[in-house]
Amino acid sequence: MRLTLQYPLDRVALARYLGYPSHQPPARDLPLLQQAEREILKTAAPRCVFARFALARTEEGLLLGGTKILLEGEDIARHLAGCHSAILFAATLGAGIDRLLLQAQVQDLARSVMLDAAASVAAEQTAEGAQRAAEAALCKEGEYHTGRFSPGYGDLPIGLQRQLIPLLDAPRQIGLTVTSSAILAPRKSVTALIGIADGPVRGRLAGCDHCLLREKCEWRKRGMRCGGA
Repeated sequence: MRLTLQYPLDRVALARYLGYPSHQPPARDLPLLQQAEREILKTAAPRCVFARFALARTEEGLLLGGTKILLEGEDIARHLAGCHSAILFAATLGAGIDRLLLQAQVQDLARSVMLDAAASVAAEQTAEGAQRAAEAALCKEGEYHTGRFSPGYGDLPIGLQRQLIPLLDAPRQIGLTVTSSAILAPRKSVTALIGIADGPVRGRLAGCDHCLLREKCEWRKRGMRCGGA
């Protein structure tokens, strides 16, 4: 499924990615930031793919129904507590963004930083769009859903990416692959699980306390939080 992104991107999120203390870009940087937004939006080809699976609870843990994929870890179990099914989705900005960022890294460091921040915000907005599309298409009337939870959150292994990408046929559907070290390619991409229940359910929120990067995060060191917090 093709998704759309609109100009401008979320400026507060952009300012946060770039480390501006006021969460607003200063006037002197605004022209460069606006140009970065336009380049990202011109180059991006946002797409997503999604599917719904029943959840099976076994002695080993949660299984995606009809597969042998085990959702390991206490955090994902708590996130999906009370859920009978889950939506799995993958979303990407496309390979053109990777090429643009690589080229900018060689040519102009300041432009590269702006482009990377704009691409990160665009990827987050694409994931939000993919989640809304998946919920609209796959949730039945009267069902409730959690927020999204991605491999690498809490104790859900990042290596799970290697099983989820083929399950969605993402390489053929949206050009999204995964390396042997579980890195998504293109890089500005997201996979996530959303729980579905017959009654109100919140799931476990992602955030600093559950992030595998919490000890290295530059935002956290500055007393700030990322968009997933």
